[in-house]
Amino acid sequence: MLNIVRLRVLRELYHRKTLSAVAEALSYSTSAVSQQVRLLEKEVGVPLVEPAGRRLQLTPQGLILVAHAEQILDLLERAEADVSTSMEQPRGTVRIAAFQSAALTIVPQALEELRRLHPQLTIEFEQGEPETTLPALASSEYDLVIAESYPGIPIPSTLGITTTTILEDPLWLTMDAGLAETLDPHKDMISQLSDAKWAVEAAESAPRTWVTNQCRKAGFDPQVVCASEDVLVHLRFVEAGLAVAVLPGLALAGAAPNVRKYPTAPGMQSRTILLAGRDASMKRPAIIAVSTALQHAAKAYPSGLVTPETSLHPPE
Repeated sequence: MLNIVRLRVLRELYHRKTLSAVAEALSYSTSAVSQQVRLLEKEVGVPLVEPAGRRLQLTPQGLILVAHAEQILDLLERAEADVSTSMEQPRGTVRIAAFQSAALTIVPQALEELRRLHPQLTIEFEQGEPETTLPALASSEYDLVIAESYPGIPIPSTLGITTTTILEDPLWLTMDAGLAETLDPHKDMISQLSDAKWAVEAAESAPRTWVTNQCRKAGFDPQVVCASEDVLVHLRFVEAGLAVAVLPGLALAGAAPNVRKYPTAPGMQSRTILLAGRDASMKRPAIIAVSTALQHAAKAYPSGLVTPETSLHPPE
């Protein structure tokens, strides 16, 4: 009979491509991962992986086996969910991942609710960007992931993963008061910032791609003075008058009084905050409880109460 642990290792190798990446994801040593693969090959009697440059790829037989492994592991997770559903109170461990601004706002508020209502639950949280956390969700490293989608840049769909919108977070063009006084708020704001320095996220990220596209529509490429995945770093540059930045509402909590914010376009634009989970585990009471708390926190957050009409006026 095939070993479930080894099937899980094979599935991870299919998704992550290298032994070291699988070892990190499963908290194994690289040699232990290699040994599990060799033992699985011995069980089935054929090679399952082969070198592809510096990475490994599955053989045709490996691909057949990993397809069955996906179904087997999914069925096991559904069985666990059914057993959990028979219990009166949510319990067990739920692993959550979220990007920084959600980690600083939505997540703590949700965890406070869970501590009060469901003390038997254990929550494990890690901060991470959707580019890495969503693939990790698919391979069961996390149970729930808070991700973001920028206008015109949807996150890729994945079989077996369901996403739910929990917040529309307004995107604000931010700058210090001194720069703001030199601009005409009744004209397109971004087009007046071709000579400004910009704080943006890392290259290839959805937020940076979106900001770059907006600047190019206005006829220029942004002059990047700060590139960081940490939006609080962007905010510090804005507060110091060193850069302008497009920042979501969640990132502006506690901004200094000299920060001015304006809509990025005549019609307010927003990023969509999404809660993603695996279909196989969504019936678990623990997952339902955590999902509910995260949605409550998102709906209660002031950023979610801003409407396009009230947002069109710059702050005093």
